[in-house]
Amino acid sequence: MTETIVTVIWIIWPPVAAWLVLKLLPFSIEKYIGKEIDRRSDIKLEKVKAELQGSYATLQRSVDVLNVSNSAIQPHIIAAVSELWTTIVTMREQFGGVAAFDSVILADEAVEAFANQGVAKHAKVLDFVRPHEGDLQNPVRAAAFLNANLDKHRLFCGDRLWLVFYVTRAVHMRSSLLIAWSFQKKAYQDWRSDSVIAQLLESALTKEFVANVRGQKLSGLAAAIAQLEAEFLHESVRVMSGSKAMADSLANVQSIMLLQNAALR
Repeated sequence: MTETIVTVIWIIWPPVAAWLVLKLLPFSIEKYIGKEIDRRSDIKLEKVKAELQGSYATLQRSVDVLNVSNSAIQPHIIAAVSELWTTIVTMREQFGGVAAFDSVILADEAVEAFANQGVAKHAKVLDFVRPHEGDLQNPVRAAAFLNANLDKHRLFCGDRLWLVFYVTRAVHMRSSLLIAWSFQKKAYQDWRSDSVIAQLLESALTKEFVANVRGQKLSGLAAAIAQLEAEFLHESVRVMSGSKAMADSLANVQSIMLLQNAALR
């Protein structure tokens, strides 16, 4: 009887053992792999958290530095932008007659007026630009806008704002110079055909816009100057925000990282 039981067990045991291995081994392997994945994930998670905390500390220091720098330099930026804008307004007053002349007098009428300056009716037409007749011999008007006190503001206003200011100033002065030449030569020097003004405008405005204003029979010069002033005002807002805009950007990144850090925890 004992031998029979042993024989039965000997016959049954291999299949039972195989069944147990096939049944339990996958579960054991799965459990082991799961624990290993969790262990490695914890290590990686701690590493990411450490990196995020380091990045957060760096960003915090950057924001603090930018805020301090911004508060120190902001008065200089505002002063620079304010003086440049005041200069643009003054130039508009000083050279406004040239744009007004272009706004009411057609090119053909200007040609006739400058060719017949002694005729009373033409002399009245030229009264718009009479103050610029002597600008070639007496460049005091232009010199007032070329002083070094304006150049010092370039450090605080940024390249784009300075470019727009420079072009606005140059267009006013160049257009008045063309008028002075028109008086001298008794032949109208049309700003629309002047390559210098075209290059100046295209350095600050789009070529399409410049082509459009140069093609206008009236008010093209006034439209170009108005657009330059609009560009100046738009850029001045960005410049006067200065490093604060960068600090705000960093603060946004900082907020995102805080959220990520919280999610990791």
